[in-house]
This record gives sequence, structure tokens and C-alpha cells, in this order.
Amino acid sequence: MQRASQSISNIGAALAKAQAEIQNPEKSLTATIPSALPREESRTFRYASLASGLDIVRKCLSKHEIATVRQPR
Repeated sequence: MQRASQSISNIGAALAKAQAEIQNPEKSLTATIPSALPREESRTFRYASLASGLDIVRKCLSKHEIATVRQPR
């Protein structure tokens, strides 16, 4: 198994193309944080799930033949 690229330029070019294509995930979820103080209102915000962000990144990286590997230690 190849553990490193022979040339950083190939990986750099592929990564630059991938980064140019990656879009922010849609903020489709809503969270409400209740206030700890009775005189303040609760706060609501929208956010994207981690899974939706990872799906976007994985698809784009694989399109440009970039893989990431995480080894447990």
C-alpha cells in the first residue's frame, strides 16, 4: 500500500480543485437554548449536521481521487 505521494504537486492540484467545489452544507436543523435567567428569552439558531458536511466533503474528495485515512492509536 502506498503511504505517501511521490509528488506533492499532484495532491496539491487535486486538493485545490476539490476545495473550490466544496459548498457549505444546508442549515436544515434548528436548536433552542433556554435562558438561564428568567428575564432573558431563549436563543434559537439553525445549523447543519456533521453528517451532511461529511457527505459533501467525501463526495468531492473522491471525485478528485483524494482519500483520507485515520489510523487508531
